[in-house]
Amino acid sequence: MPDPSLFFSALKASPIGIALEDLEGRPLFANPALCSMLGFSEEEMRNKHCVEFSPPEDAQKDWALFEQLRAGSIDSYQLEKRFFRRDGSLIWGRVSISLAGTGASQLVVAMVEVLSEKKATQGELPQSGRAHAGRLIQAQEEERSKIARKLRDYIESLVVLSIDLDRLRENGTETSQKIAEAQQQIKDIVSDIHCLYRGLHSSTLEYLGLATAAAGFCNEVAEKHGVPTDFHCEGLPNDMPKEIALCLYRALQEALQNAVKHSGSRRLDVRLRAESNEIRLTVRDWGSGFDPTLDRKGPGLGLLSLKERLMLFDGELLIESEPQLGTTVHVRVPWKRETILPDGR
Repeated sequence: MPDPSLFFSALKASPIGIALEDLEGRPLFANPALCSMLGFSEEEMRNKHCVEFSPPEDAQKDWALFEQLRAGSIDSYQLEKRFFRRDGSLIWGRVSISLAGTGASQLVVAMVEVLSEKKATQGELPQSGRAHAGRLIQAQEEERSKIARKLRDYIESLVVLSIDLDRLRENGTETSQKIAEAQQQIKDIVSDIHCLYRGLHSSTLEYLGLATAAAGFCNEVAEKHGVPTDFHCEGLPNDMPKEIALCLYRALQEALQNAVKHSGSRRLDVRLRAESNEIRLTVRDWGSGFDPTLDRKGPGLGLLSLKERLMLFDGELLIESEPQLGTTVHVRVPWKRETILPDGR
């Protein structure tokens, strides 16, 4: 029988707030991210009803949709609303609600993303900067929504598997093959969630720097997708600001993921180097390529977000591609600092 802690470890590791509720709207479980977001302990969360976490006008809208969900009129819903924190303050959040399981074993999965930063930013920026910040925020929020939907799918799968395994145990059914298959499914889903979490936050980048984190990500892509990825790094400064390091790391993630997904290339090449006044990242594939002049769809959401991020550092993104000749992504970020002589003068 698979260890139930695998299921709950996946929920607890999620960077997005998650609660499991019964069909009456009473929380049965709340992960650390949600507890931290609202300032309540898990026990305090379980002693409340879901409508108690929001002002009456917001709670009324949520409950109307919740009742439609229970009645089977809708499969899921999303809602932006305010949430009370334990200290009485209010934060904005986007809640995604869906059902998991069947019959008497159904549970409600609630996922909450904080939107307070977006609301505050839109209200505080001067008019001249709102358009630029708005595009960045919109791209980031849509990307987060995609990630949240993916996490929700994983969590729903885990809930259903957990319920099925409980039934097998209660019935005393000797179905070792089915249990083994379910155990492998759980392990695979947990592994995918951990990969997704590492994509959202890299501890390696934070503590060991860009060069090590970039090399690790290239190895991860090569192992997961079976595409040899050659990585070469040269001259990166040790005192690079964390914001620039994160910007370049996100650029590497986006470029490699696009290459794996769209190019069909059998090998990838990554070059990261520092020059006198800038840092350059080059990601090349030898795949299908495309004609940029005929691309009517424009940049995808990931590239749009990347371009906006680079603009904050006066950086640039250039994509060179030809049909059947592959694609090369060039990223340039200015790097300026006072020259430090070897003897420290």
